[in-house]
Amino acid sequence: MTTLSYPTPSTLASVTGAVRRLVPGLHWLRIALAEQRRAARQRREHALLDQHALRDLGITRGELDSYAAEARGAVARTRLRVYDDRSPWWAP
Repeated sequence: MTTLSYPTPSTLASVTGAVRRLVPGLHWLRIALAEQRRAARQRREHALLDQHALRDLGITRGELDSYAAEARGAVARTRLRVYDDRSPWWAP
């Protein structure tokens, strides 16, 4: 004959607390993994650029990571931007 035993209220409370702490952690883990996949995709795309394309863009291969970090807002923008005031489409 099998005897059923039920968890005590304190055990249920500790399990519930653990789950409540685990769920937000898993959410942030999912975000971090998505960011890693995005960064890997970006590095693969940058690797496809040849020296002529990089020169046309005005950056070197060594600046790609810095440029990407500035573009996604991960670091402060320090790159010098030059705008031609004579251009009709430029409106500050």
